[in-house]
Amino acid sequence: ILLQQLDTREMASSSAQGGYEHDFIDAVRDDLTCQICQLPARDPQQTTCCGKVYCKSCINKLPRSTLPYYHPSYSLSLSLRSSSNCPNCRSNIQYFPDKASERRIKELKVKCDNHKNGCKWEQELAQLEEHLSECGYAKVDCENNCKQSVLRHNLINHLQNQCPMREYQCP
Repeated sequence: ILLQQLDTREMASSSAQGGYEHDFIDAVRDDLTCQICQLPARDPQQTTCCGKVYCKSCINKLPRSTLPYYHPSYSLSLSLRSSSNCPNCRSNIQYFPDKASERRIKELKVKCDNHKNGCKWEQELAQLEEHLSECGYAKVDCENNCKQSVLRHNLINHLQNQCPMREYQCP
């Protein structure tokens, strides 16, 4: 396993997402929960020091300190590098992608994000993105630019019968 050490390049390219904020039907085990944001870990990373799981974006937001260390190719020269400490055990943090945890998280059952609008869909997290792209209970903007948002399954009725910007046939 190739270990990754935090550096400035990773921090700059990280997303600001944090964990998954969906309505989970299945109980989320503690070992699948990010120890920083307390949500099911998105792009889970496991630390080598204590084995805790964190979201990659959360781990990349940890405060950094510049620490002296000896560069391996220069036996006597002192160098500086940016590093972070593990929030759990305070060791210098090293981590790797935790594919097993990612698989278990994506197998958890969730409700559709539009369940408050009436959607009854309940499936694995891995299928949620595809469902949301076609969910009839998602709010969409009117295609006629009337500045109204309607549920996707009501859009045709809105365009044909309710939209103030719809075209009329003159008698």
